[in-house]
Amino acid sequence: MEIKKINYKDVSKEFSKIKPDLLDKHATYYGCFVGQELAGVVSYVEQEHVIYLCHAFVKEEFRERGIYKLLWNYRDSKIKDTKKTVYAHCNVDSLKYFINNGYSIEKALFKVVKK
Repeated sequence: MEIKKINYKDVSKEFSKIKPDLLDKHATYYGCFVGQELAGVVSYVEQEHVIYLCHAFVKEEFRERGIYKLLWNYRDSKIKDTKKTVYAHCNVDSLKYFINNGYSIEKALFKVVKK
């Protein structure tokens, strides 16, 4: 496995059909490659005073291999020295990673979709 910085175009090509809400042209992306295949990504958007952690996603066929945690820790290492406030929205599954790494719940949010 190898983690490296990747661009929006590569993320879009790989994930636009399976996880379209992952895409943000302003995000910084890091991908985990298993062989030549992009197995998962994490991202964040850095603004003047804050950093927004975006998605962390691993393809179904690569789950249960520790890739999510590896990506999460890698992203965290890239922003650990920031003086900026770091925000994230998360689901029930990822909440434990945030709580276990020093984040606190500011308020509860719901994801709503209109199609």
